[in-house]
Amino acid sequence: MIEYKAYHKKSLGKAKKRPHAARKKGKEKGAPPARINFRQVLPVAAAILAIVLVTAAGAAVYSWLGHSRLFSVRDIDMNRCAYVTRDEVSGILSGVPQGNIWSLSSRDIGRRLLSHPWVRSVSVRKAFPDRLVVRIEERKPLAMINLDALYYVDEQGTIFKRLTAHDPKNFPIVTGFSRADLTARDAVTLQNLRRTLELLRCTESGVLRQNVSEVHFDAQEGYTLVTRDSGLQLKIGMMEFREAMRRVEVAMPKLSSLGQARSVIDLKTAGRIFVRAGE
Repeated sequence: MIEYKAYHKKSLGKAKKRPHAARKKGKEKGAPPARINFRQVLPVAAAILAIVLVTAAGAAVYSWLGHSRLFSVRDIDMNRCAYVTRDEVSGILSGVPQGNIWSLSSRDIGRRLLSHPWVRSVSVRKAFPDRLVVRIEERKPLAMINLDALYYVDEQGTIFKRLTAHDPKNFPIVTGFSRADLTARDAVTLQNLRRTLELLRCTESGVLRQNVSEVHFDAQEGYTLVTRDSGLQLKIGMMEFREAMRRVEVAMPKLSSLGQARSVIDLKTAGRIFVRAGE
């Protein structure tokens, strides 16, 4: 009985080794480094190298295209214009850096062409290898406006060009407006100018067709139309334009029978025509 207890006491006193303790000890000594798997790395490296080579080749090709004489602009395909000449367009484009079609910017060319006073809108398209297609919409002058010098004004009321000795002058003259008010973009002045141009459009048919040399605006007296042939001053005031044209249609045959040139004709009173000598 005594031997049995001793045997078990001795065996129970021994400490058992824990499995995790051994693993911890192994960590303290240091785990072996992980090996690089070249089979996985090589495809990635090859892809990166291919991208770098393609990018470099593309840059080289683009540089060659941008400097090759093969793509130098040799022809400008331009629509026929009344006021913008091919030489003027070529002169404007001569200031564009580099004449290679790859390096030219269509937007930059269009912006340069818009600096021409007669150009209302423009589109530019590249036609490879060496041609530019230019389509220009010109401004159409409706009248000339007297602002200490004569300027063209289009149907939208845009004053776009000072007349030179070579510009055609067979347009009606608009008078009575101030350069300062127009430059300041005064809202009332701009509205009156647009109404003046509307009145001019109303005279494009009927007895006054191609027979208006001047339309004068006065804030107090209203509108006065001056005829080309005999210099009659037709005062219509601020009445509605359609009614004014109706009174002119009635008055002109009667006035032609009088044979008085440069007279002042007051049409502001309905049913009456007042005539006095011109000033």
